[in-house]
Amino acid sequence: MEETENIEAMEEAVKTAEPVKEASETVKESEKETPVNKINGGKYADYTDHDLLNELVKLEKKTASRTGIVSVCMAVIALVFVVSAIFVVPKVISTLSAAETTLNEATTLMGEVNNSLDGMNKMIGNVDKVLTDNTDAMTEAVQKISDIDVKSLNESIQKLNEAVNSLSKVIPGRGR
Repeated sequence: MEETENIEAMEEAVKTAEPVKEASETVKESEKETPVNKINGGKYADYTDHDLLNELVKLEKKTASRTGIVSVCMAVIALVFVVSAIFVVPKVISTLSAAETTLNEATTLMGEVNNSLDGMNKMIGNVDKVLTDNTDAMTEAVQKISDIDVKSLNESIQKLNEAVNSLSKVIPGRGR
């Protein structure tokens, strides 16, 4: 708003300013090409007050239009952020909710796995006990087998064989 007031004031000043007469044609060509002035290296050396005011008004108009363009760009950027927030935030919230649900399920599953491992430890302990008991029984059986008198057993088998041979001789038709 302040800029438009400045522009209007400058335009008013331009309208009321008196134009300066054109320079005479007798000015040397070298002076036309290279004006010398203390302002900006001679750029505005031959400008009158009216010309300077016109330049200021042009500059203010350019500044105002550039400011408008920047404002529109900033509004577009803000609009993009707002639209992004409207579409992205709900998706982020649903993703975080799903992640929380998955984390809770994983925690529950870890508890069940822990319980299963405890059960397996007990079962392994029971298997160890069964193996120990069976090992004791096997040791006892091997001990009993090793206590058998093989010599006496062989003698008994030979005597049985002799008795069967004698019996086969007594009963004809059965035997060899």
